Amino acid sequence: MQRGVFITFEGGEGTGKSTQIARLGEHLRGRGFEVVITREPGGTPVAEAARAILLDPELDPDPLSELFLLAAARRDLVERVIRPALERGAVVLCDRYTDSSVVYQGMVGGVGREAVEEINRLATGGLVPGRTFLLDLDPETGMERTRRRNGAVGGRSRFDEKPLQFHRRVRDAYLELALEDTVRFRVLPAEEDEETLFGRLLEELPEGLR
Repeated sequence: MQRGVFITFEGGEGTGKSTQIARLGEHLRGRGFEVVITREPGGTPVAEAARAILLDPELDPDPLSELFLLAAARRDLVERVIRPALERGAVVLCDRYTDSSVVYQGMVGGVGREAVEEINRLATGGLVPGRTFLLDLDPETGMERTRRRNGAVGGRSRFDEKPLQFHRRVRDAYLELALEDTVRFRVLPAEEDEETLFGRLLEELPEGLR
């Protein structure tokens, strides 16, 4: 039985998910919680290997191939990291989770929501976050942030190089999901400064963490 708290962060490129996750982790640890921070795809050796394939700008798997790679990575992460942490009562903060596959491969990539949701269910054993923060940002601003970040650290990914229209469709799909599940999702305006955005996030934490 899940005893911890599972929180996921979703959004397009350049929305600042990693910054807010790091701040929240520090905040909760300061209040005495055990906090596990992880990411998708990634978080285990198997999942990090899948991540390298998925983000490699020299490769071009189709959306269904992406989905299978993500499902394998997700299965390994859930079984080795997320579920054990929840069972011992930790707070798990995950940068992306099943909603990313629903959006990127299912709704935008054309695989279809039903197929993605079924594969997600099999990969995770039905594990659903208690809260999902959607950091919402105009894609043009997000891609400009991403270009600046990549210029500073010298990295790039295959998804960074998608056309602006692709990222607009991703944003619309995320907002559609959030409208369908207003209990789990909280939409946060990521154009705000880091401090203001973090304040909004704290106000929307699940009961018991505030």
